[in-house]
Amino acid sequence: MKNTLLLRPILLISILYCLFLVSCQNQSKSETETTVGDFKTPETIPLTFTEQEPFEWETITSDTLKTPVTYSLNVDALPSKPFALNDFKPLKSPMKEFDMDWENYPTEQLKFDSVPFTVTTAPIKKPTITKMKPPGIMEGTNANLLQLSTNEGLTSNLIKTIIENKDGTTWIGTSQSLILYDGENSFSYDYTNINDMVFDDQGRLWLATFRNGLYVLDFKKNVQYTINVFGDQLSLVDILYDQSGVIYLSSYRDGIYSIDTKFENLKELVTKGTKLPLTLFEDHNENIWLSFEGGIGCIGKERHVLKFLPENLKLNFALDIKEDASGTIWICSPEKNEVLNLSLQQKKARTLTKENGYDIEGTRLQEDENGRMWIAANEKVFILSENRNSFKSIFTNSKIRLNGRGSILKRKDGSIWIGTLDKGIIMTNQFTLKTEYFDTSRGLINDQVWEIEEDSRGELWLGTNNGINIIDIKNNSIKAISTEQLNSRPNNTINFIKEISKDIYFLNTRPGFSILDRQKNTITHYDTSLDLFGAGISAINEHTFAIYTNQGLFVYDIKDNTLKKVVSKNDPDILKAGSGSVMVYDEEALWIPTTDGLAKVNLKTNSIYYLREEQGLIDNDTNAVLFSEEGELWVATLNGMAVLNLKENTLTNLKQENGLIPAELFDVVEKGKFMYAASLDGLIPIEKATFKTTNKGFYTFNGGLGFKSNDYLQGSPRFLKNGQFWSGAANPSSVFKLLVLDAAPQPDSLESSVFITNLFVMDENPGFNEKTGIDSLNNKVSSYAIKNNITWNSIKHPYSLAEGLVLPFDQNSLSFSYASGDLFNKDQLTYRFILDGEDEDWTYAAATTKTKNYYNLKPGNYTFKVAARGFTNTWSVPDELSFTINPPWWQTWWAYLLFGLLFVGAVWSFVSYRSRWLKKENRILEESVAHRTSQLKNKIDELKATQSQLIQSEKMASLGELTAGIAHEIQNPLNFVNNFSEVNKELLEELEEEIEKGNYDEVKALAKDVSANEDKIIFHGKRADGIVKGMLQHSRSSTGQKEMTDINTLSDEYLRLAYHGLRAKDKSFNATLNTDFDNSIDKINIVPQDMGRVILNLITNAFYVVKKKKEQNPKGYEPTVSVSTKKQGNMALIKVSDNGNGVPKQVLDKIFQPFFTTKPSGEGTGLGLSLSYDIVKVHGGELTVDTKQGEGTTFTISLPMN
Repeated sequence: MKNTLLLRPILLISILYCLFLVSCQNQSKSETETTVGDFKTPETIPLTFTEQEPFEWETITSDTLKTPVTYSLNVDALPSKPFALNDFKPLKSPMKEFDMDWENYPTEQLKFDSVPFTVTTAPIKKPTITKMKPPGIMEGTNANLLQLSTNEGLTSNLIKTIIENKDGTTWIGTSQSLILYDGENSFSYDYTNINDMVFDDQGRLWLATFRNGLYVLDFKKNVQYTINVFGDQLSLVDILYDQSGVIYLSSYRDGIYSIDTKFENLKELVTKGTKLPLTLFEDHNENIWLSFEGGIGCIGKERHVLKFLPENLKLNFALDIKEDASGTIWICSPEKNEVLNLSLQQKKARTLTKENGYDIEGTRLQEDENGRMWIAANEKVFILSENRNSFKSIFTNSKIRLNGRGSILKRKDGSIWIGTLDKGIIMTNQFTLKTEYFDTSRGLINDQVWEIEEDSRGELWLGTNNGINIIDIKNNSIKAISTEQLNSRPNNTINFIKEISKDIYFLNTRPGFSILDRQKNTITHYDTSLDLFGAGISAINEHTFAIYTNQGLFVYDIKDNTLKKVVSKNDPDILKAGSGSVMVYDEEALWIPTTDGLAKVNLKTNSIYYLREEQGLIDNDTNAVLFSEEGELWVATLNGMAVLNLKENTLTNLKQENGLIPAELFDVVEKGKFMYAASLDGLIPIEKATFKTTNKGFYTFNGGLGFKSNDYLQGSPRFLKNGQFWSGAANPSSVFKLLVLDAAPQPDSLESSVFITNLFVMDENPGFNEKTGIDSLNNKVSSYAIKNNITWNSIKHPYSLAEGLVLPFDQNSLSFSYASGDLFNKDQLTYRFILDGEDEDWTYAAATTKTKNYYNLKPGNYTFKVAARGFTNTWSVPDELSFTINPPWWQTWWAYLLFGLLFVGAVWSFVSYRSRWLKKENRILEESVAHRTSQLKNKIDELKATQSQLIQSEKMASLGELTAGIAHEIQNPLNFVNNFSEVNKELLEELEEEIEKGNYDEVKALAKDVSANEDKIIFHGKRADGIVKGMLQHSRSSTGQKEMTDINTLSDEYLRLAYHGLRAKDKSFNATLNTDFDNSIDKINIVPQDMGRVILNLITNAFYVVKKKKEQNPKGYEPTVSVSTKKQGNMALIKVSDNGNGVPKQVLDKIFQPFFTTKPSGEGTGLGLSLSYDIVKVHGGELTVDTKQGEGTTFTISLPMN
């Protein structure tokens, strides 16, 4: 057998090494496990109010009130002006339709001639990196549009082409440079006059320039290829990468070219008389459509034939060709103000012209994600509906065509980007077609709209800062009622309009208010001393109104022209904390938001209750209240939203830490399953079903989505019956607008995107290039990475990050930069990141933090992950960068193996030496152990004998305690035997005399007495015999044989024996004996002599301690020993109690230990309780003690009855 001893240390070292390596890598939480960065779940607490405050009504005297004055006002006779929302409107007439005889259209055979060309190479020009501002709001339009221009960091506002890469980055060709835009930064490359560009399958970017040649940028190899026709400069205007992998180029002065991606052949398309090509497009059937200055052509899939459209479909100078989702080809020409669409499947052609309402010179086409066709032109975009029978136009305030044709792009996020010639890029979003704005330039009497009321006729009443507008949406008209017609002050804000019954309106017209009766064509003005500016007004019924101002709460009854005010004897300032509030009445109470909390005014009981910060309200400065359809009361405050559930008496607060951003709220409205909070900076939908349990936060629709005015005017937000949202709003510059949304804004499910954009090692840019240190142009590369032996497998673009990165141990401090590709609501962006292998959990970072540093990382494998959360409040899929830090050579596996082998060799040498020495020592030790073992065995035998003697001594000691008692017990039956023997002797003598006398009757009587006395003699003799036998049983060793025993009798017998024994020793001793035996206890199966010893030992100890206490002569002390039995469940309890001094606490846990005694030396062996404890345990029972110092002790024997 081989000796495997030496293999074990190696195996052990290997296991320990593996465990060490594993332990060095922290186990990190995944993005689905972590809650870092999530908002706090809203807290719901019990709803409580302050104690009620009674109030009284004070009637304002008639001297203060003026008599209402009625004036004539015929609203229907007021002059009107046109007013129309920019909705989709039907085409003025259907598009003209033509049949297509596609197979018979004129054709010509294609001919490609080879063209000499040159290819030169150079490194790609290094970009200039600029931190970009978020897209700005596009001014000068009435739609939600964003703008990316020089104001935000672009190098030029003249945009010629835009494309989107697979990774979500956007490439922009301007008049001055090529720009990579990732949402955070622009990377500006010095390539000018780019008219169009495209990516091929290898990820190379092809740039078609005007008179600067054709560039191909290979970022992976850091190579720029420049292709030029020999002896000429191409004027490239369009480029196409077809599905077969061939590049097609249109050169405005030269023709159509094709080139393969290997740069082997450049060919020119030779056609008959067709010149000045412009546009190239490939449809899903792989047909290539071309526009020339003079016609439209189509090259078939086989690339053999060029087909031309006939004269009736001929368009000159077509600038764009696109295909929609149905396969229809759209061709746009600004020369004829016409758009042509061709369906090869249906063989139909249709034209969109001025006759249909098409009123622009369109240059670019793009179908959006909803199937609508966008046609861009100077100053305007024409949008054709998905069913192609209606349209709407958007004014863009920008130029698209001047000396170019502009550009248009549909991004993956659904937005449309339009490149302009003077305003940079215009960005649309989901609200562009849903939103518009109105001011005095579009018919309003004033820009500030503070109230919107939809009446029973379907008309909208707008209360402004200078009168009222009445909008008839059905008839597209608008009327105005001036402050003069209202008999109100100039520039007076009308902030409350309510139709209290059919055609009767309550108007807040300062000073006082007015009732407008549209049927009687009158307006009645009620002039009061109240300043109703910013007042909260609520209709209690058709003729009674509650009016809340900073002067207090009033109730005006227009029927009898009475005004009452709430007053209080205890509080002269009751309800004077006005807030310009929106209050509600719920048939019993007014709910009034104030600057001192929410007031509940019960009009039936004349009492007020407050909900303030002390009761859990989020903020005392409240602005508006509204009951939801579910009956919950929503309270808008300057620090969030409070929701009162009056049925369940709960209060839920929503604040900034719950994701309600911003928390300054001025109003709240309801639509469907959402409540909409009108805030200082946007509209926030809150889902009623989930807001109490969500930790994901809430959306905010604001300027980041192009909303021009986001500070909503209190009291104006309103959802109309048709689902539209109307509200007055202002921007930070106090420019006021009327905002109209055609539907309630809904949260979007689009996730954010995020990119790792840069990596620094030891605060140095590593300069990742080819891993060999030589670039593709055979130029030597001297970068920080190469110098410091940093290796990698490949480069990840566009940020030139290394994949398969491996760093030496001394290059272990890294810095990561990251950014989000989100373009909308960038101010709501936040991030979280983690370094797997270092961090245990993610770290939350605000939008301003874009860099994370790690220093002195240990050797191991790491992955840096970063996720972004934007407008949708959903964390993105993390971007990742993995790398490895190698250990120094002395921490590598082979070094540990070498160290292990050296250690094993040293151990082997040491073990060999020690083995020889130990063998010698072992022999000596064995001899010594054998000798000591023999001695130890003798000692053990002696101890066992001594132990037996001690145990027997203990038994005999207990027997000695019994001797006097046994003698006393035997003496009694012996006295009976002696007495009855003497009596029988006398009776026998008397019997003989009677026999002699022949008195046989007397003889018989005497014989019976003798016989009875003999029975008594026998009884007491047996009694003495039993006592003797019991003594013998107690004195000899137990047989261990269990018997059914009456524990009551056993306990009583040993109590008496112990007592008489002690009395025999000390005649002066007396004690009270108490017994309480439970007769319901059946006989139990025990070893009677063993259990008797236990009981005797406990009783003897009890007599001992009471005797000792008696000797101390305590006043009034009477020694008492009690023995009782009790049935408790399936257990029989035997308790022995005394009223001695008790057991000291310091020795209580030792009393059952062998040889431990509290008696003076010579009075005890210390084995009594120990043996008793062991006997009870053998019987399956338990012996416990309960003692109180100075009061006594109780020992309890618990024995199973089964």
